[in-house]
Amino acid sequence: MLYSEKLAEFVVNKSYEDIPADVKTRAKELMLDTIGVALAGSKNDAILKTIKAFKEENANTSIWGSDFKATPLNAAMINAMSSHILDFDDTLTEAILHASAILTPLCLSYGFSKTNDGKKILKAFIMGWEVAGRIGVASNGTFHKNGFHTSAIAGVFGASAAACVINDLNVSQTINALGFAASFAGGINEFLSNGSNSKILHIASAVLNGIRACEYAKAGLFAPVSIFEGRDNIFRAFGIEDECDKTRLDKNLGKDYMVKEVSIKPYPSCHFAHGLIDCAKELRNDGLKPDDIKEILCYVDSVPISFICDPIDKKYNPKTDYEAKFSFAYLISYMFIDGKVNLNSYNELNREEIVNFAKKIKYEKYISGGFPKYFCGKFKATLNNGSTIIKEVKINKGNPDNALSLDELLEKFNANVNDKNLSEKIKKQVLDLENIKSFE
Repeated sequence: MLYSEKLAEFVVNKSYEDIPADVKTRAKELMLDTIGVALAGSKNDAILKTIKAFKEENANTSIWGSDFKATPLNAAMINAMSSHILDFDDTLTEAILHASAILTPLCLSYGFSKTNDGKKILKAFIMGWEVAGRIGVASNGTFHKNGFHTSAIAGVFGASAAACVINDLNVSQTINALGFAASFAGGINEFLSNGSNSKILHIASAVLNGIRACEYAKAGLFAPVSIFEGRDNIFRAFGIEDECDKTRLDKNLGKDYMVKEVSIKPYPSCHFAHGLIDCAKELRNDGLKPDDIKEILCYVDSVPISFICDPIDKKYNPKTDYEAKFSFAYLISYMFIDGKVNLNSYNELNREEIVNFAKKIKYEKYISGGFPKYFCGKFKATLNNGSTIIKEVKINKGNPDNALSLDELLEKFNANVNDKNLSEKIKKQVLDLENIKSFE
C-alpha cells in the first residue's frame, strides 16, 4: 500500500471508541487553548479588517470574539486567522507545525454545520492532527529549510482529513482528498521580511483548501495516489527529499498519537525562541541586573536563525509587534528586564532599556542535538567583571516532556478570554465535546 492509502484507511476505519481516553483528553485541551488564543487575537486590527470584509447578512456561524456572523466556511477561516495571529498557539515542535489553529476552527465552526455529533468532531480533530503531524515530522524540518511554511504544507492535509471525517467520506474518497490536498499545499516564509499578514492567511487557506479537497473527492473526482512517493511527491517539491524520513508517515500508526506530542506555548512569540526565553528567566533569577551584563552570546540551530536572528539589524529594530515576536534579542530582553513575556510586552517597542539590552545580544550557529523535537536554549553571558555564566535549557517549557500543568493551561486560557462567564461556558462545552450537538 502507498502511504496515502495507509493514512486514509486509518482515518476512516479507526473508530472513536478505539481512540485512547488520554488522547481525547489531550485533544480537548489543545482545542481549549486554541479558542482562548483566538479570542485574544480577535481584537487584532488585521482580524477586524477581515471581519469587515467577510461579514454577511443572514449568516449564522459565530466569528469568535465578534458580534458578527459568517458562513461556516468563512467563520472557520477567520477564526483560524485569530488563532494564529498572536503566535501564541500550540506547536508540534518536531514538525514545526501549528495544526490546532487550523483544525479547531475547522472542526467547531465548519464541522458543526455538517453534523451534530460531538464524537465525530473530536475524532476529526485527532485524525487531522495525525495526518498533518506525520507529514510535518517526516519532512524533518526541510520544508522550512527551503523557505516554506510547514503549517501551510502539512496543514492542508490535516484539514482535508478532518473534513473527510466530518463528511463521512469512505477510504477511496479520502485517498483522493489527500491527493488533491497535495496540489493545494503552499505558503512561503517571506512574511518574515516585514512581519506581514501572509502567515495567518496560510492558516486560513489550509482550512479552505482542505475542505475543498474533501468536496472534490466526495463529488467523485480522482487525484494522484503517489503524493508521498511519486516522482513529484511533496517531499521533493517542498522539502529536501534525501533528508526526509517517510517511514514516520505510518510509524506506530494507531499507537502513538500526534496530539500527545504537541507543545502548548507559555509565551506569545515565535516558538523557536522559547528555550532562549527560558534561559533569560534563569539568568534573571540569579539576581543579576542589566548593568551587570556586558554581552550575551546565543547558540542557535540553523533553521531558527533564519526566523529569529537574521537579519540581525532588523532584530535589533523591530517596527511592529509581530517583528518583535520574531526577535531573539527583544524576547530575551523582555524576560530578563520584565520577568515575563506576555501580550502586553509588545505595547511599547522602543523602550530604551529594552533596546539597549537587546543590542548586547548576539548569536552564532550551533547544533543543539535536540532540535526540532525540542526548541532548546543556550547562551553565554559575559559580565562586566569578566566572569561568564552559561545557561542551557534542553527542553523548552510547554513541550510535552516539560509540560504546562492543567492549572497553568487554564490560567493561560482564562487570561486570554478575560471574561469569567464566557470562560466557564467555553470550558463546559469543550471539555464535554463528545456529548454536545453544537458550539457557540
